[in-house]
Amino acid sequence: MKKIIAAALLSIALFSCTDTKKQEKDLLNDVIKTHDRVMSKDELIMINKMQLDTLLKETKDTAFKAAAIKLATELETADTKMENWMHNFDAENKNKSHEEIMAYLTDQKKQIESIDKQLSTAITSSNNLIKQSKTK
Repeated sequence: MKKIIAAALLSIALFSCTDTKKQEKDLLNDVIKTHDRVMSKDELIMINKMQLDTLLKETKDTAFKAAAIKLATELETADTKMENWMHNFDAENKNKSHEEIMAYLTDQKKQIESIDKQLSTAITSSNNLIKQSKTK
C-alpha cells in the first residue's frame, strides 16, 4: 500500500512539474505572438511617418500641421516603446521560480498589449488623417 501511495505522490509531483513548465511555455508563446503581431505593424509605422512628413512639407494649413505633428509623435513614441520593450525582454528567465516567471511574463504580456493598442490607435488615426488630406 505504501508503494502505491509513494508512486501516486511521485506521479503527482512529476505531473505538476511539467504542468508548470507548460504554463510558462504557453504564456511565453502568448507574449511572443503579441510581439509578432506588433512587429508586423512596423512597416505601416514607417510608411505613415514618411507620408506625414511629406504632408507637413506640402501643407500650409496650421490645424492640419498640428494634427500631423501630433500623430507623427505618437507613432514615434509607440515605436520607441516597442524597441525598448524588445531590448529589455528576457525570454530566458534563468534561476527564477515558477511564480517569478509567471509574474514576469504576465507583466510583459500587459506591456506588449499596451504597446500594441498604442500602435494600433496611432496607425488608425494617422491613416485617417492621410486619407483626409487626399480628399482635399
